[in-house]
Amino acid sequence: MAEPFTREERDEIVNRMSALWGELFPGPGGAAPGDRRRNELRDLYYQALAEYGDRLPRMIVSACPLTGAPLKRAIDPFGFDGPWWPVMSAVDIEEPRGPATFQVLLGALALRREKPTEAKDAVKPGPEVPFVVPALLALPGMIAVVGQLTLETGDTAYPIAYFSDQEIAPQQLHQPWLRDEFWFTDADGNEGWSIATDPWDFELGPYLETGQLRWVLLDEPAPRVRRHGVEGDGPCPFADLPGERLPQVFVDGEREFLALPDGGPAVPFGEPDDEEMPDDEREFANFDFSKLEDEEKSS
Repeated sequence: MAEPFTREERDEIVNRMSALWGELFPGPGGAAPGDRRRNELRDLYYQALAEYGDRLPRMIVSACPLTGAPLKRAIDPFGFDGPWWPVMSAVDIEEPRGPATFQVLLGALALRREKPTEAKDAVKPGPEVPFVVPALLALPGMIAVVGQLTLETGDTAYPIAYFSDQEIAPQQLHQPWLRDEFWFTDADGNEGWSIATDPWDFELGPYLETGQLRWVLLDEPAPRVRRHGVEGDGPCPFADLPGERLPQVFVDGEREFLALPDGGPAVPFGEPDDEEMPDDEREFANFDFSKLEDEEKSS
C-alpha cells in the first residue's frame, strides 16, 4: 500500500485527472484528440486514478460492537471533487481487511457551509443526520454503530456501520454509503446486484435502548464502542441532532434534497435519464478500464 497523500499531493492528482479528462472530452467546439493521443490520455487517466485510489487515507470509521476490532476504510477527506465521492465512482479500492462481523457501511453528512462548491459529478452522501435502516436491524444478530468524522472541508461525516456474527445472505443487505446499488454473490455462486429502498428511521432512541444501535468516539486514541445505559458511557451524542432528514445530492456545486426511500420498486441506475446523459459521460460510464490494465500488463 502506497503512502497516503497529503492534501497538496491529492489536489495535484485530482487536477491532473481533470486536465486529462478535459483533453479527452473537450466538449462542443473543442478539438477531439486523435486515436493515438486518445489512447494515451486514457492510459494516463487510468494511471492517475489508480494512484489516487491507492493513496487514499485508510481511516478508522467504526469498531465492532462484539469484538472491539476497528473498521478501517478508504476515504477522501479533502473535498467532493475527488473521484472517491461520486455515485458513479470508477476508483478501484483495496480496502483494509475488516472484522469478520462487518456487514455494510452506510452514512450521513452535515454540510457546514452554504454550498459544496467543488462537487461536480453527482455525490449522494445521505441525509444531514444519522439514521438507521430497520430492515437491516431486523436481520439476525445485527447491530449498528454510528461515529463522527470531521472532514478537512469542515463538513461532518457520520459513518454508520452494521455488524453481525450470524450468517446473512448478501442479497439481504444494502448498497454501501455513497452508492446507488450493490453487487453480491449468493450461496450458489451466482453474481447479482440490487438496489435497496428500505425506509430509514431517524428516531434513534428506541434502538439505543435495545442496544441495536451503539456509538463510537472516533477521535479517541483507541476508539471503543459505547452502549446506552452502561455506566461511564454517557448519553449518545448522535441522537436528535438538528438537520434535514432527507437524502442529499451534490452536483455542479449545488445541493438538492431527494425523496426518502419508501420500500417501493427501485429504478435501476441510468434508466430514466440515460438519453439525457452527455456523450462523453455515457462513454466514460461504459468504458471498460480493464482493457487498459490488460494493455499495460502486456506492454
